[in-house]
Amino acid sequence: MILVSTLNSRILSALDSEDSERYLFDQDIKPAINSAMETLITWLNQAFGENKLTPENLRELVNVKVWQANSYSRVSFNAAVVGHDLWTLLAIYPKPVLNKKLFTPGSTNNSESKYRPDVSFVSSNQAAKRLTLEEWNENQKNAFMPGNDLLQGDISEYGYLDASNYTSSTYPGNGDPVEWTIRPSVANQFVAIAYLKYPNQVATINDSIEFPKSLTELITELALNKISEKQSDGTNLAGQSVAAYTKLIALLK
Repeated sequence: MILVSTLNSRILSALDSEDSERYLFDQDIKPAINSAMETLITWLNQAFGENKLTPENLRELVNVKVWQANSYSRVSFNAAVVGHDLWTLLAIYPKPVLNKKLFTPGSTNNSESKYRPDVSFVSSNQAAKRLTLEEWNENQKNAFMPGNDLLQGDISEYGYLDASNYTSSTYPGNGDPVEWTIRPSVANQFVAIAYLKYPNQVATINDSIEFPKSLTELITELALNKISEKQSDGTNLAGQSVAAYTKLIALLK
């Protein structure tokens, strides 16, 4: 975690404005920090796509939570219910071992999956493999591919379909129309999902940022860069962005 108050002090020091009111937190510093975070998220998405980083580098944001699939073996992520937004999906674990034994009641609505904050993930024998729409249909009757319907029980290999919108007048879902489908079926059963939560935006100077402390100086530099844009000082933003992206990779490796 990075204290926003620490970033504020560093930014004001770099601007030589510690004892003046030329730069105000709400009007200048907070927007610059939030903008810096958005830039970092964009770069991190690129780094993940290029396999230059792993989510372990952002352990402050990694969550593993439990859901109960709906009657169609689907799970949706409702940010309003979970309490934060999802940044990116990391893994889906069918039929996980939980910290306490529970009966698995049927869904109250066939299209409604349930977030289960009353239990915690312990382990799982499998992680479902991500499948494309094409692979999803081709694999259904192929015993040699994950996500097939032929192998059941302990020898089954699970797959999940990229999130899609299935809502209709007879299939309302449960607040978020985007769902992952899992096969072989885990209808009404428990499913654990590992994911990165979207970092919270800065609201007050007493907040903390959910990034590693090693990124403190880089976020400070990015925030200062945002302020320089506001001042239109002619900074070479393209060149600075390349250098800062390279620094980000080095700091998180």
